[in-house]
Amino acid sequence: MNIDFQLWLSKLVWLIAEPASLLLSIWVAGCLVLWTRWWRLGRMLVCVSALLTTAVALYPIGQMALRPIEDRFPPVVTLPPRIDGILVLGGVIDYDVIGKRGVPSSLLAAGSPRLDAFVELARRYPMARHVFTGGSIELIDGRDTEADVVRRIFARIGLDTTRIIFEDKSRNTFENARLSLEMIKPEPEETWLLITSARHMPRAIGTFRKAGWPNLIPYPIDYATDPDRPFDSQFRMGYNLNYLSEAIREYMGLGYYWYLKRTDALFPGPDAPKPEGESPASETPAEQPAEPAAEEAAPAPADTPPASE
Repeated sequence: MNIDFQLWLSKLVWLIAEPASLLLSIWVAGCLVLWTRWWRLGRMLVCVSALLTTAVALYPIGQMALRPIEDRFPPVVTLPPRIDGILVLGGVIDYDVIGKRGVPSSLLAAGSPRLDAFVELARRYPMARHVFTGGSIELIDGRDTEADVVRRIFARIGLDTTRIIFEDKSRNTFENARLSLEMIKPEPEETWLLITSARHMPRAIGTFRKAGWPNLIPYPIDYATDPDRPFDSQFRMGYNLNYLSEAIREYMGLGYYWYLKRTDALFPGPDAPKPEGESPASETPAEQPAEPAAEEAAPAPADTPPASE
């Protein structure tokens, strides 16, 4: 299947499956059918949309679904003294606002948790290679790429953009992994940090490992759920709907990437899965050294006197 067609298809499917669009579509369909001879079906659709909307507004369904994804990769506590490269994924800016105005939401930071973490780590590891990967998120409009916008943001907050490698052709996570690998060509012994949102990390790390990136250290940030806070029911329609959209997007992305064999596991974790047919080292019997030949018994001397009776 052509990659461009896959991108169009994914956009179309998400346009339909996005919770707000789905709830609105059910309600509109019900209202239209009310004026036909299938008015009972219309009444049922309107009631279903009302019940689903109320459930989303009252119950933190999205947070419940999102927490297992974010718990997959805990926050990084310690880092090695040497890092060869730092890679941050795109999808971090409000393209219609920051992309046109060219300024971040704060002059003290990059305006995004991913970019803030990248700036901090780039200053902590100045000798490492610094990479941003993110191209155009538009299918038709040929405006500046996300890399172009981020370059201006980094320059505005004082980073030397000549030391940052910008990959500006990728449009999704799969292309992030493939195109940045072709551009950087990391050595097998190098250690790289991969920065992205916690909810996006399982799909990202699985895709990058599948593409051939070696020795990746996941650096998840921008957690949206609290592991110690119990779920409570409050009427927060927009808040809950946003979390539900994020959760559904990631679960659909994990399944879609697994179906297309773009990721190394259905639900990737910190440890890479073992290749098929490879047995653990502990199960391979070690080669035993050859036993030394038994020493021949020395013959008794001929003049040994017989033992007394």
